Amino acid sequence: MRTLGRFILLAAFGLAIVIDSGCSAQQGSEQARIVVSAPPARVAAGGETLLGEQLDAATGLTVFRGIPFAAPPTGERRWRPPAPHEPRQGVQDASQFGPACPQLQGNPEFYRFVAERFGASPDRVEPLRDISEDCLYLNVWTKHPGQGEKRPVMVWIYGGSNINGYSQEPEYLGHHIARRDVVYVSLNYRVGVLGFLAHAGLSAESPQGVSGNYGLLDQIAALQWVRDNIAAFGGDPDNVTVFGESAGAGDIAVLMASPLAQGLFHRAISQSGGYPVDSFYTLAEAEAMGARIATHLGVEETSDPAAVVAGLREIAWPALVQGAVDAEAGKYNAVTIDGWLLPDALASIYARGAVNPVELMIGANANEDYPWVKEDATAADLASALAQFGSPYQEELHKLLMGGPDVPVRMQLDRLGSAETFLCPSQFIAKAMAVSGKTVYFYRFSRVRPGGEQLLAYHGAEISYALDTAYDWMPADEIDRSLTDTVGRYWVNFAATGSPNGVDLPHWPRFTAAAGEYQDLGDAVSPGSGLETELCAVLDRRRAAQMAEFD
Repeated sequence: MRTLGRFILLAAFGLAIVIDSGCSAQQGSEQARIVVSAPPARVAAGGETLLGEQLDAATGLTVFRGIPFAAPPTGERRWRPPAPHEPRQGVQDASQFGPACPQLQGNPEFYRFVAERFGASPDRVEPLRDISEDCLYLNVWTKHPGQGEKRPVMVWIYGGSNINGYSQEPEYLGHHIARRDVVYVSLNYRVGVLGFLAHAGLSAESPQGVSGNYGLLDQIAALQWVRDNIAAFGGDPDNVTVFGESAGAGDIAVLMASPLAQGLFHRAISQSGGYPVDSFYTLAEAEAMGARIATHLGVEETSDPAAVVAGLREIAWPALVQGAVDAEAGKYNAVTIDGWLLPDALASIYARGAVNPVELMIGANANEDYPWVKEDATAADLASALAQFGSPYQEELHKLLMGGPDVPVRMQLDRLGSAETFLCPSQFIAKAMAVSGKTVYFYRFSRVRPGGEQLLAYHGAEISYALDTAYDWMPADEIDRSLTDTVGRYWVNFAATGSPNGVDLPHWPRFTAAAGEYQDLGDAVSPGSGLETELCAVLDRRRAAQMAEFD
């Protein structure tokens, strides 16, 4: 027998049972869990043996939680690329999730906001409690691990503005999607000031002369782990799909263009994540931002940038995270054009067709911004939002948004924000990929859950359909149940074959730059073409002008 924390591993008669050392097996499944049946749910991955928890004996569905894919980014490893994980000796208990990376309570607060608008108590959403800089862990859900099968692999990258997020959020769990014969992986990556801070002192100690983008480097390290180890879990390393929402999808847009990620995945699903193509944020700007944050935190800039970095590394992570917010530092969570991970402005890379050869499913929701626009928004609010675009774009956009005197300003602002940040940049990516000969499928998610009039088809609404992970306080009727099945099948079909289409599913047309075909995922599932063509044309011209100025 080997003791694993509070658990004792017993092996006999082809079975392995993990039993809580303080309880007897007769007390029921809450106290004695069959974790392994023949063949054992032990896998040799990354130089160590992992013991997972079997969730369903009939299908062999097993989860392996808290698998380290890199060394803890603590101490001198803070603000450095992820270092290799040193394999541990003996059988390792993989039944518990690893901690979330340092952050505030942004994502639980988001879910509380949504719960309230569905009429549920915000107390139904638990706060995030397990947080640590030692956070580079991933999780794997798979059926019948270790049997030599080669199933498609789907790797989830969470959203949260690159400030919040963690792999074990209830909406991101893989117990349902893995039943569809895929191997599902969720991963942690560093966020906020610990994941994206740049500073001249950090760049000076880097062999590449760069800093920032550590969260993206974490994602790449996790994908390298998948490439090297996922076969042990029944996954096919030659059929890997990355998918994510919001910042997760935005990061995927960067990974698709990064030479460091080439060959690590073969397909991508981008859910509301086109916005990084409108960023032209340079390393020099990011280093200046880092200097302002350091000063705010009481680490004075000197002629020795290394001394500043040393001072920053002495500050405990809670003070760093809160301090970056208090400094009103703006883009400290942004991906930077560093010439290494991201060689050029993302829009320029896509416009040249210089992205990695992957197939793409991409889309946006109908009302991404609606819940966050003031109910009593006024014409002055709209004018303020339009002013950021400058002439002649603001006048052209205003004319297109009016649509008649009965269109509420709130709806105009939602339409503008949803198009600017998510829909139109996503269509830019889709067109660039299609023109360069890549397979592209586009969607528009428009379903409004029962009682969701305060939210409509809000930012993030599609996640629970794709992963079949709706909270129990989310209302649902037969349409929602049918749409969950349809969207889940589309996602898995695309991961398996490069096409979402399958038996008994509404046909989804392939996207072309000329027609802009898409699939509407709403009360009905049906094809369409030409989403917000006039609005997007204005925003595309503005982006082209910014690209020309940047170049």
